[in-house]
Amino acid sequence: MSLGHAVSVGPRWQEELAAGSRVGGARYLLKRKLGRGESTEVWQARDVKSEREVALKFFPHHFLANVTTVERLDREIRRSAQLAHPAIARVYDLLCDPQLAAIVTEFVEGWSLATVKVDQPNQRFRIEDINLWVHQLCVALDYAHHGFCLVHRSLKPSNILLNRREQLKVTDFGIDEAIRVAAQSSDQAILAGTIAYVSPQQLEGADPSVLDDIYSLGATIYDLLTGTPPFSKGDLRTQIRERTAPTMSERLRELEIDDSVPAAWEQVVAACLAKEPGQRPQSANEVLRDLETASNARLVNGFEQPAWQHRFNNVRLKPLSFLNRLQSKIRGFGSRRIFGPARSLSTRFQKAITALRKNSMLLI
Repeated sequence: MSLGHAVSVGPRWQEELAAGSRVGGARYLLKRKLGRGESTEVWQARDVKSEREVALKFFPHHFLANVTTVERLDREIRRSAQLAHPAIARVYDLLCDPQLAAIVTEFVEGWSLATVKVDQPNQRFRIEDINLWVHQLCVALDYAHHGFCLVHRSLKPSNILLNRREQLKVTDFGIDEAIRVAAQSSDQAILAGTIAYVSPQQLEGADPSVLDDIYSLGATIYDLLTGTPPFSKGDLRTQIRERTAPTMSERLRELEIDDSVPAAWEQVVAACLAKEPGQRPQSANEVLRDLETASNARLVNGFEQPAWQHRFNNVRLKPLSFLNRLQSKIRGFGSRRIFGPARSLSTRFQKAITALRKNSMLLI
């Protein structure tokens, strides 16, 4: 951690940040602003020491006016920095210089699910769109929960990114909670953009629990499949504490969307959204098992069975014949004199087709 003197700055602290300027003892070169919230501002930067791209999440320096608060925040950041999982964005360091404070994390070139969702028909995904992402998300949560006893506490579509390879990355793991600790508040600004996804217990300021994330996981899936969180209008706090959310199919009818969600998925998400923690699935792995059982799309080694394959469930030769012809074409392409990315792409396609052929023989 890089600590300077705890010097409070005025309310115009965000305006002091500009592309091309350096912070953290000139170690970090600011490149472009990625986003801005109630109490934070996120920038892409170049770490000139380690020569890597990072994201800097700035927050008001007066959060760190108290030495005890700094120590608590540093402890939370160090815990989050232990996470090393391909579906979790890394947390590197806490930066404090005389004028600015920021959390240094892995930079992910991509888009949040909240952003991608807006471009979908009716601004929502279908189950076949999110099946693999939910699988990756559950595995990442289970890794943090049971491997490190760490809880996200701010899980929502805007904190789940897809990189350019469409691989999922969970961001801000433990960060929003750490900032909340620094602000010595469980209310208002820090929860402003998260409240629609938090459990009743989190609203009450209870100690962090894995089951808070299970609730948020259910609320996130609900949002991705309907376009809105379970509660999105009116007094959210009262509704989260007291009301049962409409089913996802009911929400789609409310929005005049001609579609529905399978009953089995409804049951799993409703269980995640239970008011009482003991009535929720007790782990992300349990959620994953229930959804895989419920889903028509089978997952084999983390890869979703393609939707077209379901149409051949009673036909033994057609999909295998198609895959054999496709693999033959790719092998022919691979036998030519090609190098670099094209050769690598050909190899990856061959491996993918081989896997599909095996899945076809197992699942048809």
